[in-house]
Amino acid sequence: MRKLAQFASVLAAGALALGLSGCGSEKNSSEAKSDSGTVTIVTNGSWTLGKEALAKAKAATGQDIKLLNGEESGTLDSKLILRKDSPLGDMAVGLTANNIVKVAKAGVVAPNKVKVPASAEKYLVKQADGALPLDRSDVCANYDIDYFKTHNLKIPQNYDDLLKPEYKGLTVVENPAKSDTGLGMLLATVQQKGADGFLQYWKNLVANGAKAVNTWDEAYNQEFTQGEGKGKYPIVMSYSSSPYWSVSEDGKSAPTANIEGTCYPAVEYGAVLKGAKNASGAEKVLTWLYSQEGQNAIMTENITYPIDEQVKLDPKLEKFAPRPHNEQQLDVLEVERNRAEWIRQVQAVLG
Repeated sequence: MRKLAQFASVLAAGALALGLSGCGSEKNSSEAKSDSGTVTIVTNGSWTLGKEALAKAKAATGQDIKLLNGEESGTLDSKLILRKDSPLGDMAVGLTANNIVKVAKAGVVAPNKVKVPASAEKYLVKQADGALPLDRSDVCANYDIDYFKTHNLKIPQNYDDLLKPEYKGLTVVENPAKSDTGLGMLLATVQQKGADGFLQYWKNLVANGAKAVNTWDEAYNQEFTQGEGKGKYPIVMSYSSSPYWSVSEDGKSAPTANIEGTCYPAVEYGAVLKGAKNASGAEKVLTWLYSQEGQNAIMTENITYPIDEQVKLDPKLEKFAPRPHNEQQLDVLEVERNRAEWIRQVQAVLG
């Protein structure tokens, strides 16, 4: 899953990208159980921790941490499965409810004894024992505040509002076959309209002049009126944290805000990998990530919501991009069974 805070790190991902060759041979069982003092975390190319956080983690756990980019979440799962017999690292972070079951079924996830906060328990996936929810982001429609004031338009509140005549031709979205953001919107419409009604919703949205593009970058930075290119669409499918990045230098205002009724939760999971060289060290790191210090580090570095809801949000995040109220994700098995067909149907509508 992509977040606005992380696009800069994604641009640099090529320097860290992992190949599938030259990564070493399979180790014997005694080596796999050893504690090397270094924990290698395979990430989705977006999730990160800075030097200060890594230093705090080492002080608390005694482990050095090495981050390896496993590329975007759509390919991280494939790489983990391909290398399950000689894992790329000791643990993975950045898997989501959309792929964690597939990874667990492939035998990649190891059991662990890490205790999660009470507020994380609702995101545990029964079919993926050992996968631990670490942080949460949401896919949400953002709007250009000034555009709506200038044009004397009421702010839309939900997906149904986007179909009204007064919002014709104002929305840009992403193709769910090409974009995690688009997939999040697809799941939100299935959740709200049902498996029998979501496709008609997409047809109606296109009929009301919505534009579909392939990537978040194209939608936000090129087509959105508050993007880099000052496009013509004042409503864009993005992330609940996006308004945080539009806050003025004095911290007093933001030109964008979320449409609460369009938000869909996206949880990122961490897991110890089977066959890890340093499984015990990975458990220590996961435990630290649930500490207040660790949860604050995740929030600060990635601009996501701590999975531990007792941790206070950054003041600017709380003010301009508060945690959305919708906490319910679709059943993971329903998504696994139907995702490809749902995407195919919507893509046919988008052309």
